[in-house]
Amino acid sequence: MRPTARSLGIMTGTPFSVAVLIGGDSSRMGSDKATFLVDGVPMVGRVVSAAREAGATEILLVGGPQSRAKGIDATWKKDAYPGEGPLGGVITALKSAAHDTVVVLSCDMPFITAAVIGSLVDGLADAQATVGRTDRLNWLCAAWSREECLGPLQGVWKRNERAVHRAAVLLDVVEVPVPAVAVRNVNTPADLEPMAEEK
Repeated sequence: MRPTARSLGIMTGTPFSVAVLIGGDSSRMGSDKATFLVDGVPMVGRVVSAAREAGATEILLVGGPQSRAKGIDATWKKDAYPGEGPLGGVITALKSAAHDTVVVLSCDMPFITAAVIGSLVDGLADAQATVGRTDRLNWLCAAWSREECLGPLQGVWKRNERAVHRAAVLLDVVEVPVPAVAVRNVNTPADLEPMAEEK
């Protein structure tokens, strides 16, 4: 059994990485989602702030043009598989991260919290990967052991699998209950109205 994030972890400084995927085309938003302001802060900036509060010692921004990462206190990484969906971003994150524990998040979850990120890390004590669970699984709110997951994910990628949820069936995954508001995607400006009511 791997050590828990709380016994070795978040509060005592055991290193983990957070990678935020910023490569989407934002077609429904009408403008770039990563830089769309929520309460005056770009959505990606809000996710990065939660990651930093959770204790991440490395924060990566994966995908999109490098200009999208301007002004954000994180390291931009080129998506190794641009335009091929989020599984490519997850693989890029695992290959790029400095630490074995890697939390991968979508940039369009502006109400993600440090507590959610911490619970994903902590769940890796008993699994190769963890995924946030509301009424469904949220695969862009997940944590991965790079050592245990990168090889299998790359293997299914080479067999032309592009869906994260189908790739993950090969892994020992723990579902982590998370608040729905923390992981609801903001795809249009109208999505912010019900989210604000639930905060």
